[in-house]
Amino acid sequence: MIEFSSFSFTYKGLKKPVLKNINLKIEDGEKVLILGPSGSGKSTLGNVINGLIPHAIEGKCEGSVTVEGLDVLKNDIYKINEKVGTVLQDTDSQFVGLTVSEDVAFALENLRKKKDEMEEKTMEALSLVSMQDYASSSPQDLSGGQKQRVSLAGVLVEENNVLLFDEPLANLDPATGKKTIRLIDEIHEKTGKTVIIIEHRLEDVLEMHIDRAVMIVSGEIVYNGSMNNLLKSSLLKENGIRYPLYLEAMNKAGCALENECVESLSSIDPSCYREKVRAWFEENREKEEKEERPVLLEVENISYSYDGIKNAVSDISFKIHEGEMLSILGNNGAGKSTLSSILMGIYKPDKGKILYKGKDITAYSISQKSSIIGYVMQNPNHMISQTKVFDEVAFGLRTRGVAEDDVKNTVSSVLALCGLEKKANWPVSSLSYGQKKRVTIASILVMKPEVLILDEPTAGQDYHHYTMMMEFITALSKRLNLAIIFVTHDMHLALEYTPRSIVLSSSRLIKDDDTSAVFSDEEVLKRASLKETSLFTLAKNASLDENAFIRTFIESEKKEREKNLFERVPQIVIPDNIRVDRVKKKKKKFEEGERKLKFGLSYIPLESRIHSLSGLTKFIYIFFGAFVSFTTFDLRILAVMLVLSWTLVCLTKIPLKIFKPYLILMSVMTITNDIFIYLFSPNQGTIYMETRTVLLGPEGFFYSLTLETLWYLLIVTCKYLILFPLALTFISTTHPGEFASSINRLGISYKISYATSLSLRYLPDVIKEYTHISNAQMARGVDLSSNVGPIKRAKGVASALAPLVMFSLDKIDTISNAMALRGFGRNRKRTWYSAKKLKAADWALIIFLFALWALALYMRFAMGIKFWKPF
Repeated sequence: MIEFSSFSFTYKGLKKPVLKNINLKIEDGEKVLILGPSGSGKSTLGNVINGLIPHAIEGKCEGSVTVEGLDVLKNDIYKINEKVGTVLQDTDSQFVGLTVSEDVAFALENLRKKKDEMEEKTMEALSLVSMQDYASSSPQDLSGGQKQRVSLAGVLVEENNVLLFDEPLANLDPATGKKTIRLIDEIHEKTGKTVIIIEHRLEDVLEMHIDRAVMIVSGEIVYNGSMNNLLKSSLLKENGIRYPLYLEAMNKAGCALENECVESLSSIDPSCYREKVRAWFEENREKEEKEERPVLLEVENISYSYDGIKNAVSDISFKIHEGEMLSILGNNGAGKSTLSSILMGIYKPDKGKILYKGKDITAYSISQKSSIIGYVMQNPNHMISQTKVFDEVAFGLRTRGVAEDDVKNTVSSVLALCGLEKKANWPVSSLSYGQKKRVTIASILVMKPEVLILDEPTAGQDYHHYTMMMEFITALSKRLNLAIIFVTHDMHLALEYTPRSIVLSSSRLIKDDDTSAVFSDEEVLKRASLKETSLFTLAKNASLDENAFIRTFIESEKKEREKNLFERVPQIVIPDNIRVDRVKKKKKKFEEGERKLKFGLSYIPLESRIHSLSGLTKFIYIFFGAFVSFTTFDLRILAVMLVLSWTLVCLTKIPLKIFKPYLILMSVMTITNDIFIYLFSPNQGTIYMETRTVLLGPEGFFYSLTLETLWYLLIVTCKYLILFPLALTFISTTHPGEFASSINRLGISYKISYATSLSLRYLPDVIKEYTHISNAQMARGVDLSSNVGPIKRAKGVASALAPLVMFSLDKIDTISNAMALRGFGRNRKRTWYSAKKLKAADWALIIFLFALWALALYMRFAMGIKFWKPF
């Protein structure tokens, strides 16, 4: 049982408590939903249950909390999490393993389980969530739903009695969200564990039965009871939580549901609503009218591939009209974000073109397109570059040289519209995810673009806040004739605000139609991992035209929202001079069909003899290899090392073209070093070898080329040619987890070892995030190209580095919390799932390296041979 008794919590640095006098009991085996508007304190409550508060997140606690008889405030986080398993909202940031099985086994490593036991328990947990076939896959390559399953397996492997899910539906497409909820329900039935779900997507959660609902508003519990009674009350509407659509429709129709269980549409007897719903539909049905608008943007046969092999978008064509609002829908990985990135100019298509008012803008850069298309990325941390909220929203205007008085008026208006006027002088870092999202939207809206792309604009926001935002955007669209494109999983948003939707699946456009028609097409819904809305099912049960019924319901909702819409939304003052000239320069024409090759320096999982070697062996290899290279000048020893290094590179089975940038760097550094040695000390070889044999130039000339200097430069070149492949082989073939276990076996603390492996693990992610952030800044008009001067370019780079630091800090914080919740640091020692035993090949290489090292030392110091020369 979990019990809160008069519990209050105040975050460090704040004066007012976030949780106030909480009294709550959750019985063993219960399935409880904790809901509330953004910032209500529901996630804080979850962090108390799993022990992050107060053991990882500082603040003042009053009252008491017990979990399974343990006092949360007096016991450490490890004892608490023997009872509570947590699946965090951001699945990507809680993965610490390079493979699914390694990540799931993380908690078992911290419990010091033996490898055989870890493998057995890991496969049992993966089987429970139907992911056993993905044990060797990378977590980052999985779909959103699969990532949720892996995260759940990582918790189930610990055999906790309580499962806590913090917004498990975040960033999932509708069909995947439905499967996730059903999986949670299935796990609950199989295990009998206590399940606590923190979520505000109420209708999606109702895919399963909820034993009890707890609503938190402003840090206080305002409801604690059955879901049925909550759905019949006015509390949801009063506190900005959206009722399920079927209930909204039945309420409009005046259906009597007092004696019915309304937790799901299937639990309501159709005879209670069929006739009323039909009557309402016939009374409110209107003839469909379509308004013809001029074409603003036209996409013609666009295709794009990241790797030159598989298309991320394939032969896509559609038109966007002036003032139109439409959604881009589809499952995770369908190509939605890629398509919007192409529109923005982040990627150039392999073929096809983009026309703006009939003019080809395909080759325009990001900053060139920013004066036409505004782009709000999904992750707000990719866009935020200023410390304070006001400065962040004003950033684009100031970049364009708008007068400061106009900046203040415009920013103040937009902040008020976005519900952020009281936070104008707040540091951005103190805002919630949803509030940061609103800040980034505001920072683009002040720019008055002609097309606005919003990538998942409702993510992290409750119904009340996103309704305010969407009403504002709708009004703005009408006033400025602004076209709005939503890239979203949110079916409510698509239905209520976008009359038209385009649907992608497997990189192709499969439907371009009215949104009501999209959600009435069962085949399209299935292919795009969308799901039937409860409105569709309600219409089917009432024997009505599903498309017409959905459209009628949406129109009625729209009319209610539009009553006095412009009176409720203040006018926004946007100076006419914020727009810059459309295009000053054109980039070099992009060649159609050009193929791309991705370069990177990170672990590359392949089956090779070098990959199969222990991480300890490869660590010894790079250590002794570097030592020999630095200590000897004997070309015979160096030649052996050179042949060995490049042989091992070839044995990795990694194509050399992957290393092309680094091989170029190696060549440049080697040649440059040789040139500088010759320029500043052309007699270096002569000095060391005490002989002088002139090959080129007069005998007494300072820069005459001697055989000794040439020999010395050859030796130096060999050293470089040995060290580079040593590093490339080690990094590209050594699993970070295995590397950590190897240096731990050498006596290094496992915490330091794991920190090192995480650096290798997340370095590619940091590089990728910097690219995203740079693109986001250029989408706001920051020019990072060679077209601007060095000072302006440096400022632009600085604007990208600031959000990168914030992203990295957030990432570190999330990873640290996730690791603590899974027992990292629990014991003085730990085991390693990815550790390999030394085999014959390992011992052979180690003995050879040791012998070579001993020989080099013997020849250098015992025999006195510093330089060997055959002349």
